[in-house]
Amino acid sequence: MSAESWTYVSALVVAISGAYYAIRAWQGHVDPNPVSWGVWAFVGVALFLTADSSEAGAVYWSALIGAINPTVIAAVIFFRSKNRTYSLQAHEKWCLILAAMGYAFWFWVRNEPAAASWSLYWMIFVDLFAVWPTLVQVLKDPLSDKPFPWIVFGIGYGLSGFAIETHTVANWALTVYMLAGGLTISLPMIIGRVRRGVPIVEWA
Repeated sequence: MSAESWTYVSALVVAISGAYYAIRAWQGHVDPNPVSWGVWAFVGVALFLTADSSEAGAVYWSALIGAINPTVIAAVIFFRSKNRTYSLQAHEKWCLILAAMGYAFWFWVRNEPAAASWSLYWMIFVDLFAVWPTLVQVLKDPLSDKPFPWIVFGIGYGLSGFAIETHTVANWALTVYMLAGGLTISLPMIIGRVRRGVPIVEWA
């Protein structure tokens, strides 16, 4: 299969993970905070823009879907729980501030791929900062989320590695980070379910 085809396959798998998670959120099987996912949407758009400017073409479509997924999920949760009130937590405020700094840096260097790579690395750091509370949550309560969508998400991004033809740090950074991130978040959920004897069919 061609490198270009792998970019589409990767994006399709990432899209499936997001759509499935949104459905499970609508059904009430997961109850994520829409504010956190809204922040992720803001960060996700920045990741897409910085990846594009860094000429990391292998993850172009995956990064685009990765920006759309949290937006859809946040909208689903808000609509489903519109009578609940939410507020920005301290770490979420910091994520928005750091992401805004990343946007400003990206806008400044967006036409210079070498420099734009640093804005990509910055946004990966911001995303890591944003994902930390979710990791803490699943470490404390492995049954609070479902591992299957996270595994599919990580694998989906990992597939973009087959589309990489120029082996640079910028090309591999987002692929490796998202693959590792998805699997890392899912690991406590998997271990918790194995220890409790939860059937695999209930992992999704």
